[in-house]
Amino acid sequence: MVDERGFTPRRPRPRRWPWALLSAVVLGAGVWLLVSLLGEDGSGHGKECAPGIYETGPRKECVGVSDGSFVFDDSLKDVMAKIEKENARVEESGKKYVSVVYVEPLTTVPGEEETKYGLRAELLGAYLAQRRLNDPDLGGGRGDLPQIRLLVGNLGLRSEQWKPLTEEVIARSKGEDHVVAVAGFGQSRGGTGKAVSELRRQGIPMMGATVTADGLADTADPGFFRVSAPNRDQASGAVNYLREQQKKHPGYKVAVIRDRNTDDIYNTSLYRSFQTAAQNRGLKLEGVPLEFLSSTDGVSNAFSSVADKVCALKPDAVFFAGRGLNIRNFINSMSAPDRRCTVTLLTGDDALGAYYGAKESEARRARFRTEWQDSRVTVLYTALGHPALAGELYAKENDPLPDFVELYRAEFGGSAQAVNKALEDGQSVLGHDAVWSLGIAVRAAAGPDGKGQVNPGATLQMLLQLGGSEAVSGLSGPLSFGSDGNPDGKPMALVRMEPSGTYTFRQVLRP
Repeated sequence: MVDERGFTPRRPRPRRWPWALLSAVVLGAGVWLLVSLLGEDGSGHGKECAPGIYETGPRKECVGVSDGSFVFDDSLKDVMAKIEKENARVEESGKKYVSVVYVEPLTTVPGEEETKYGLRAELLGAYLAQRRLNDPDLGGGRGDLPQIRLLVGNLGLRSEQWKPLTEEVIARSKGEDHVVAVAGFGQSRGGTGKAVSELRRQGIPMMGATVTADGLADTADPGFFRVSAPNRDQASGAVNYLREQQKKHPGYKVAVIRDRNTDDIYNTSLYRSFQTAAQNRGLKLEGVPLEFLSSTDGVSNAFSSVADKVCALKPDAVFFAGRGLNIRNFINSMSAPDRRCTVTLLTGDDALGAYYGAKESEARRARFRTEWQDSRVTVLYTALGHPALAGELYAKENDPLPDFVELYRAEFGGSAQAVNKALEDGQSVLGHDAVWSLGIAVRAAAGPDGKGQVNPGATLQMLLQLGGSEAVSGLSGPLSFGSDGNPDGKPMALVRMEPSGTYTFRQVLRP
């Protein structure tokens, strides 16, 4: 600064308002960024949906863990109310308890309603397992200590909010909630794998319900178990079935349709496992795979081309390595009057997504039923659970399904016939088996008097023992876990999906 006592003439004062304005803009942008990063309350969270549950991500999804008091979605109200009531009873009982968190991508988007209702069925099965574990009159001699609290966590749409949820679960494993394990996990997505990796790193054992991607289990680093047959077993069972058809019917032609979306670990592992099993067992495949890409626009256009190629190739069957939602695209394309060539489509467990959900208009669902019938496409899939499967795998006196059906009716109403129909898609069965298996490990860790220290490490130790003579009597069949956490050689059901929404059991499939 020039000394005003000198003789140097003073320069005109600079105009400061443009710089002041720029400073204000920069400051405002900084404040906006800070709020974006830290959240509206300065805590790093978005707006609070309920205690401990916050709006997260670009869609502002309510992500966190609920004891049932916050329902995440209206379709879950009745089940969450039951869970909340049972959790309150556990806390008021004065008995020792531990918590299991059932995590799922509870947020969906229009067009994926069937996924949402599948999640409701899973939670229903998980709740009924909680009731069986907590009530000695229902639990088949498994005791009642420690009691089980069932918490529910939202992974966000397509499991994209896995990070904040896993952080919350980890925190609760070290606090008063006494979280000892995690179940569920929903679809096999990239976020699912990241959640599994982080929970494994933190030493929290997991039990997958309907999640089937091959890469989640790890012999060298145990921690992830599942009650569902992994994709490699589903693909193996599918190859066995198709190879048998080629033996019975000379000239039986099999083609492959695959999704090239590498971000979806379900599609990629199902395709790779099928190719490996087909090569190893001599299944003859026609031509090159017919491909589409579900992660970009123009999927319907792609299926128009795929349908033309199928009708030109005239295979007896196609193996579909893709999501159920895209089976809907294929059926729609095959229903065009100039196609309608007869073919059997065989796929994995995600076939359930082919159906429109209950929130879709009846007119749209009726139109799809007509399209399906016109298409001449028969859909078979490797089902992870079906009411008929237990009767095929257990002696009548050892079948756990009848008692489960009675409990279902007592809690949610309906005739035995209606309940068995509700169980046909396997979702409730697998949700039950995931929590039931964890509960048995928890009881083993607690010891004969139920007073032993139960934590994630002790629960993991007991999960590693659930094999051989210690197999779990699951509703989906006996569960004996291998060293990698997968169920050893677990049988599956070959099920036909009807346009009417019926799941017809065809036969037992083995890997």
